[in-house]
Amino acid sequence: MAAEGNPWIVDPAAPDATERIELEWIDGEMRRPFWIEIRRLLSIGQHRKMLKSVSRIEGKVSTVRGADPVSPTSTFEWTDYSFARMETYIVDWSLAHEARAKMPPTRSSFEKLRAEVFQVIDEALDAHEARMEEEKKVRAGSPTPSATSD
Repeated sequence: MAAEGNPWIVDPAAPDATERIELEWIDGEMRRPFWIEIRRLLSIGQHRKMLKSVSRIEGKVSTVRGADPVSPTSTFEWTDYSFARMETYIVDWSLAHEARAKMPPTRSSFEKLRAEVFQVIDEALDAHEARMEEEKKVRAGSPTPSATSD
């Protein structure tokens, strides 16, 4: 995010809060261009909500005082992760029904996509996340303020 504004938060109203990505689905001989508008960065709340929607931690709780604790088990639903990620990142897109009514970028719409279109979007989000990680590495390499003591 830009240096202006509050440096402590991900501001959804910041000028660079979203990014439009131009995509193309090749349908046989036909090229079908479209775009998605995504959040550039996720707040910790958005990120954790996304992960919570696809994970579960279970464990038995003993009511017996002094009993050995039971280790919890966790599961991560990889089949739902891409849907949750799209729901979290995508704020708008150009996809429309044949009658030109715009499709809302919702989980229901994502589930109805052709597998090839879904893959184009999923790969674009992979690339976006990789770019953001690289930017983070570059920023981490720059000088940072150190703690001071009085």
